[in-house]
Amino acid sequence: MKLINNILSKFSLGVVLLAATSCDGYLNEIPKGQKTPTTWEDYNAFMRNNNTSYFESEQLLFLTGDYFRSPTALNSSELTRANYLYLEDVDRTLINSSDYQAYYSAYEMMFYWNLIIEEGMNSTEATDDQRRMLVAQAKVLRAMTYHYIVNYHADQYWETTKDQLSVPLATSASVESATPQATLQEIYDFMVSDLKEAIPYLPKHGETILHPTKAAGYGMLARVLLSMGRYSEAREAAESALAENSALYDWVKFYNDEKDRIENTAVWNAGTNVNPEIDNPENYVYHQASSSYWQGQSGGALTVPVERAAKFEEGDIRLIGHWRYYVTGAGVEYYRGIYANVPNYGGIRSAEMYYIKAECQARAGEWEDALETVNTVRRTRFLPEYYKDLTAADQTEAINKIIDDKANEFIQTQVIFCDYRRLNKEGLYPRTLTKTIDDVTYTLKPNSHLWIMPYPIQVLNNPGNNPIVQTVDM
Repeated sequence: MKLINNILSKFSLGVVLLAATSCDGYLNEIPKGQKTPTTWEDYNAFMRNNNTSYFESEQLLFLTGDYFRSPTALNSSELTRANYLYLEDVDRTLINSSDYQAYYSAYEMMFYWNLIIEEGMNSTEATDDQRRMLVAQAKVLRAMTYHYIVNYHADQYWETTKDQLSVPLATSASVESATPQATLQEIYDFMVSDLKEAIPYLPKHGETILHPTKAAGYGMLARVLLSMGRYSEAREAAESALAENSALYDWVKFYNDEKDRIENTAVWNAGTNVNPEIDNPENYVYHQASSSYWQGQSGGALTVPVERAAKFEEGDIRLIGHWRYYVTGAGVEYYRGIYANVPNYGGIRSAEMYYIKAECQARAGEWEDALETVNTVRRTRFLPEYYKDLTAADQTEAINKIIDDKANEFIQTQVIFCDYRRLNKEGLYPRTLTKTIDDVTYTLKPNSHLWIMPYPIQVLNNPGNNPIVQTVDM
């Protein structure tokens, strides 16, 4: 496909450019200069490069209501306006000339993972165990990338949709290889296969937080199986991940340690004494998502709408430790970020496994145990004087509370977007989202076509080796 040609344009006569261009120290210890990848370390360098781990999801956050945009900002992008205001009568295909980063970044990452998977076992200066581990880690990253892009540009996997076309299936780094637009069933089967093959060879601890661990393999398998509605298997995978790493970060301690800075608006953007995003025992594997994703008032990035902030309970550090209410001189209200660390937006954390396990427990009728599973996480997220255990009168209430709390835990990530799509397709616990702007209420219905992002014009006009069929009408 032409995408692969574009990537290969970075390569000259088999020479690979490996440039260190990250802001996070050891996240990018990559050899400088040009070099043909032959050794194990050459291939491993791709994995250590934080620039190969961007999951662009801005448009998804507009749909879930997690990201605030001012009225003036909405006028600068027709696509943003359509998604932000849930405008179903707008043909996003016609105006979608800019939202191509998600697609191209995904397939650029796919190129690197395919290259490692194809050539890793031939790498020099390594043991067979090291080679197998490297290939296994690339398979986890490839599955993560496919899950990201298939939930961006295709319908939700379900029994009624599994034969629909989804995204191109690229399994080789070769420019001549075919990249057919696969069905949802083919893509999901491929992800499950990759992960099951990889898990036995994954390490307990990764070389860096960019290197998938065994917990990451089980965790990604749990995420994929949950997306497929295979709940008993998803629970088993989540429990296996937690058996590898069940650690939870103590946000109460973080808040108390950083209280002066957090509660003093004059120094909101000052550096923290610790980095709770990088140095976090919950991390199975780290991906910062978009290169522009960070929280801090000077940049104003990833602000939160007032309506969305109201969905947090009082004393929830997931809100008050990250955002605070702010009013501009023009009277525009929103919640502004108060520290400048880059959260693990695109990776996998142990907390997700607690929520997957809890939902699957509740679906099996064990809803009281399920709430205790979630409360285990919540106790590390609330100021003690405000904390209350979640309780429910029945299974339905329990599942809805689990999903709502998970939405707060994974605000501004694709995790909750994927959950909402699955719940909407299943129909048992659908999500109808609303937002009110200037006294006008906008509604995103569970069956809206907006839940699928159209392929951008660039992709449709340059399909590569195989034509691409648009997966959504508008």
